[in-house]
Amino acid sequence: MDTTAGDTDSSSGSTRVLLVDDQADLAEVTGLHLENRREDFDVTLASDGETALAALAETAVDCVVSDYEMPEMDGLELLRAVKDREPSLPFILYTGRGSEEIASEAISAGVTDYLQKRTTSDQYDVLANRIENAVARRRSERAREESEGRYRTLVEASPHAILVHYGEEIVYVNDTMVRMFGFESHSQAHGTEAMSYVHPDDRDAVRERMHRVLDGREESDWIAWRLLRDDGQIREVESRGTPVVYDGQNAVQVVVRDLTEQRRRERQLAALNGAIRELAAADTRPAVAETAVDSVVTLLSDPTVAVFEDVAGSLLELAAAGVDDGVDFSSDGRGLPADSVEVAAYRAGSARTVESYDVDADRLIDGVASVFLFPLGDYGLLWVGSAGFASADRDALEILGRSVVAAFDRLAD
Repeated sequence: MDTTAGDTDSSSGSTRVLLVDDQADLAEVTGLHLENRREDFDVTLASDGETALAALAETAVDCVVSDYEMPEMDGLELLRAVKDREPSLPFILYTGRGSEEIASEAISAGVTDYLQKRTTSDQYDVLANRIENAVARRRSERAREESEGRYRTLVEASPHAILVHYGEEIVYVNDTMVRMFGFESHSQAHGTEAMSYVHPDDRDAVRERMHRVLDGREESDWIAWRLLRDDGQIREVESRGTPVVYDGQNAVQVVVRDLTEQRRRERQLAALNGAIRELAAADTRPAVAETAVDSVVTLLSDPTVAVFEDVAGSLLELAAAGVDDGVDFSSDGRGLPADSVEVAAYRAGSARTVESYDVDADRLIDGVASVFLFPLGDYGLLWVGSAGFASADRDALEILGRSVVAAFDRLAD
């Protein structure tokens, strides 16, 4: 999630959402929830109307979501300015202040949708659906303007994974589908059985849906299943089939969306919420450290993790997991080396990721490719080692780190 407006890559195939709200904390939470609910959402934050308009001038945006009450330029004024520049751009007014007068003015100004903020988490599901639907409608309208003769070009250039099959035989895949399958070329999929790429436990449901579309000639709803890649990986996906005529024969066009990262983020968010509750109940500093370590193990895949406590200026291990027996993080109990990157990060007081940690001559332990370091205020340091960190991993670890600091603050009072 981009926390400042600016240039972004417009070729990634993502749904680019510009979220405008002068309350930074609330905007950040909303952005994280949206990205966790839709893998293809790329949320950029703007704190006021002028910043939002500057962002629109610099980069492509698929949907604007704006608060109403903001200084200098409120949401309705921003709506009118956006419609002057790009009339078809979806604009959702997402506000805590609701009234018939505001709704009426927004509709008159051409608002795409109007949604009041709620205190329940399901508001983010509703907002994500409204954004997705608005963007889908706009893209659908644009697609209808294209001539039928450009259909194949659009499919081949689509960021979505698409395949076409007769019965169960695959006859076409686009480039995105080739990458999703883990193939090196299109020819690896052509002529193969579609069911061979479906997890055995999911085949009956997918086959039933497939033949319903082929025989009944009606579009299917989205169905979730597990895709078996050529390299043995399992991806969590969902697909939707549409009856088409391909080379003169009745066939099914299938759009496949990879939900693996979205599902992982959902599980990560659930684990994070549980960790925050446990930290709030921890009654000793070692208990806080153990909870933090256990939470990181749940959040990430096979991490090495430790919490270090500042004792008289030295960082001593308070809790750890994923460390081989006999390994002492704290250099024989004397604390971390004063010239280590860990101590430098703690003194600087800002989180950092250390890439290529496994080639660092001063590394604490072997076999860790990257390290994420999060200073815990004046209390110590959260140390997490892994094969690598996605941006969602770092976001989750930072939220966890702040919760650990809050728990230590509570015990210090």
